[in-house]
Order: sequence, then C-alpha cells, then structure tokens
Amino acid sequence: MNPKTDQVKISKSEKTRLRILDSFLDLMREKRWDKISVKELCAKAEITRGTFYQYYDDIYTLMESLEDQLLADLTERYEKISYTSYSEIPADLFVDKFDYAPPEVLTVWFRFVRDHTKELLALFDRKNGDPYFVKKMKAVMSEYLSRVMDSDGHPDDALRSHFMKLFLEMHFLGALSWIEDDESLSEEDIVNLLNATRVGSCYLGFKRRSDPEFRKKIQ
Repeated sequence: MNPKTDQVKISKSEKTRLRILDSFLDLMREKRWDKISVKELCAKAEITRGTFYQYYDDIYTLMESLEDQLLADLTERYEKISYTSYSEIPADLFVDKFDYAPPEVLTVWFRFVRDHTKELLALFDRKNGDPYFVKKMKAVMSEYLSRVMDSDGHPDDALRSHFMKLFLEMHFLGALSWIEDDESLSEEDIVNLLNATRVGSCYLGFKRRSDPEFRKKIQ
C-alpha cells in the first residue's frame, strides 16, 4: 500500500482494512482475482469471515473499493496540475517556442506508480489482474494527456489520435518495466524517456506543417 500510510498513526480498524487489502494483493499474484474466495482471503489475513464482512460484502466489492481508491488518487493528482490554455505554435516558431521540458503530468504518473507499486503490479497482471480496470484508468488518463497535447499546440488531427493511443500504452509499459526492474532507472530517467516520445510526436507534426518536402523524405 501507499508508503505514506506507515508514517502516520492509524486506527486498529484501518490496520485491519489494510491487512485485508494487502492479503488480497498477495493472493492476486497467485491466482485470478475473481477466483479468490473469502475463506482463503480470511486465512491469509488471519481474520474471521465476520471481520471481513464488516468491511466488504464480497470479493467484488473489495476489488471495486481498491480500484475506486486508485482512480480517485490519480485523478486528484492530475487535478492539481496547472495546464496552459490551447495555443497552437506557428510552424515557423516551433523550434524556438516549443517547451521541451517534461510536463508535470508525466512526473505525477510515475510518482503515483511508485506509491502504489504493489496494487498496480497485481491489477496490471495479464493473467490474474483486471483488464477492465486498465480500461477505466486509460479513460481517466486520456483526459489529462489530452490537456497536455492542447498545451503543446498539437492539432486535433489523425497524428494526435494515433499518438494518444501510443502514448497511453507507453505509460503502462514504462511503468511496468520500471517497477518490475526495481526502479533501477531514476524517476527523472523514466520521465525523460517517455517525454522523448511526446517531443518526437510534436516535432513530427511541426515538420509536416512547415516542410512540404518532409513527407517525401520519410517515404
């Protein structure tokens, strides 16, 4: 769970809830989440079934609660970011005016991943995780990544549409690679790697608008 939880004093009830969630995540590394029974979860958490039902109706409401918390946390982090209003950069000014620095939305994503490593490793697992959660998370992320594209002055064209799909996938692939490799790369390194894709897409759009011969050069 979030390491910040360990830094504050929590109630006995909250400790029990966290133990249930932690045990659920451990079991998800072994089998598909909706195949986990309340009985084996209680055994893992060393609680009674009655205690479990004080917190959740069943495994499905436990999963829903976990996912809702993660989505709410990510949304809250994104909402704290200041986005500039849409202002497309003229092609002839792109090189001088474009901001190549990584946008805050990328740093927010990887800090979120770092704070919820155990939960995300379980939920993103292709065999035992929840693919529907990944879809819900992509829907949330798309809104905020689109704001970045607006801030970059990226036209709402076919290139942007394809880039957004690629950019979303790279968020997940980059996050999994980073946490599965015990964060051997620094946060700055992984953010800059992802940002290179953003810069590349914007530069491609700039070249297509400013250089009529560019399409011929890449064919």
